[in-house]
Amino acid sequence: MEDIRAKLKSEHPLPPLPAVATRLLDLINQDASLDDLAQVLASDSAMATRVLRVANSAALRGSTPISSLTEAFLRLGTMQLRQLILGLVFVHHFPRRGAFDYVAFWRHSLHVALAAQQLARHSQGSTVSGYDAYTAGLLHDIGIAYLNLNATTRYKEVIVEARSGNESLASVELRLLGISHPEAAAFMLSEWRFPPAIIAACRYHDNPNEARENLRDLVSLVHVGDRMVWGMGFDNGAKRVGPDFAPAMLADVRVEPALYDTILAEIKALAEQVESALA
Repeated sequence: MEDIRAKLKSEHPLPPLPAVATRLLDLINQDASLDDLAQVLASDSAMATRVLRVANSAALRGSTPISSLTEAFLRLGTMQLRQLILGLVFVHHFPRRGAFDYVAFWRHSLHVALAAQQLARHSQGSTVSGYDAYTAGLLHDIGIAYLNLNATTRYKEVIVEARSGNESLASVELRLLGISHPEAAAFMLSEWRFPPAIIAACRYHDNPNEARENLRDLVSLVHVGDRMVWGMGFDNGAKRVGPDFAPAMLADVRVEPALYDTILAEIKALAEQVESALA
């Protein structure tokens, strides 16, 4: 891991988290007042506008429209606010460079976040929170965006070569760049001080059995959620990994396969609520 860290630090500089997002997430973790949150968010007009847009969306709209950030936070609730801030940060934080399809990438990531969240909700005996499942799903492929940001021309070559052959995306990355996107994600999120379980989900979601046993529940939720979303037809802009999805896979995360259609409908409904805000 130290060799990987040294390579990434020297060849792929780490983009810092926006100061507003860092402060907001710190305040949420400290259970700060809604007024304090609103004051910080108001300093970023673009993010504030998107939060208000979600709070006034068809799915959440109350009897009257709202224009106050404090009212928006009350309507959204802490969980959805955290998810929304993460989504806004990571969707808009990485510049659109090269031929990589960011629209497809973030739509895929959003759907995996929602899939992992709903799987956690329906899982029998799972102790994984919906928030952790959503966060890990949203960030599971963040290493792809990171490598494309720092090696745009070469990463286009990676995608072209991976799609044209039978070699996995990670294998092509290792051969052409000397680093894979799961390794890059683990480095980036550890530098940003994300929890070990979230880091493990990004590092091992293609191979959940390689994760430490105490972290495997979350990793598996993201793994199955990712397979579901590929089965729904949402490409991540790079290359598909793993087998075709079958409802029987839900049993791997202690979810009844008979619930597949229900969960699929939930994912689609939730995605419609938030996609406009992340655009």
